[in-house]
Amino acid sequence: MRPRQLSTRRQAIWMLLAITAPLCAARAEDLDMVEFVRALYARQVAMHASDERMSEEAFHALFSAELRALMEAPHPGLAREPIGPILNAFFGWGVLPHVPVTVAAVMPAFGGTGGLYLVRVDLLVRGEGRQILVRPVREKGLWKIADITYASGEGLLAYYRRITRR
Repeated sequence: MRPRQLSTRRQAIWMLLAITAPLCAARAEDLDMVEFVRALYARQVAMHASDERMSEEAFHALFSAELRALMEAPHPGLAREPIGPILNAFFGWGVLPHVPVTVAAVMPAFGGTGGLYLVRVDLLVRGEGRQILVRPVREKGLWKIADITYASGEGLLAYYRRITRR
């Protein structure tokens, strides 16, 4: 191989590395996001099964600043909500204490733009399949939950916007 070909080949390899390095870093961050949701749901299922309670402060710390502000705001619209199933923030509507919940799968879900920004959680609630979509975001270097969308199609963010009238 001649020196000029070797130099051109090296440049091509370096260019390829420069292009793919950010993609590899993004992929690692996406996997980190899925692992965050997987660990979170494993903890929540274990706490639910043992009827362990989390402090309000610890609970709110799991969520993004926007969602946390809505959770902590007055809820004037709550009085207009129909009496019916209770919302469990992690598992959806009607999951009361002692209702069996199992995580079947946690995997990346792709958004409409093709970018990864959702994590799909497949649950078994009383043996019935239920799919939840979690939207994690990074805040101050930590993963937080920006929204959780339930099988009904409504998300936690929309629910809190409705009951706070914001």
